[in-house]
Amino acid sequence: MPSYRSSEPTARPDFVEPGEYTVEVVNAEETVSQKGSDMIELKLRVHPSGATMFDHLVFMESAFWKIDSFRAATGESVTPDEEVDIHADDLIGRTGRARLTIEEFNGRKRNKIAAWLPPKPAASAPAAVAATAGTKPKDDDNIPF
Repeated sequence: MPSYRSSEPTARPDFVEPGEYTVEVVNAEETVSQKGSDMIELKLRVHPSGATMFDHLVFMESAFWKIDSFRAATGESVTPDEEVDIHADDLIGRTGRARLTIEEFNGRKRNKIAAWLPPKPAASAPAAVAATAGTKPKDDDNIPF
């Protein structure tokens, strides 16, 4: 039988302060928007707070930019003019960076994705060169042969 140590009951945070966060797709469901377009509803967990929020990928030409931004933010390569099939189940577990804002809806505050952010570039060769820039080359002229 599972057990745990109880504490003071508190509400789980419904939102986080505006800023840049790592978010994880914990659920994705294919559905249809109010205007009849194909859509994937994303349930997201904000790290490290654990707050949950939702975002929507709507498959209509005027919103393709957002799908591309989501794909890039979650590490997928985006090639212009490429035909792409997206399956909701394949999105679960993806993580990416997003800039979050707060909006009020029906008297409650909740987060909204202001922008999906491209991944930060990995450490590159210039960083490695900078790390060794202060070292002197070995002086081989003083070898007594």
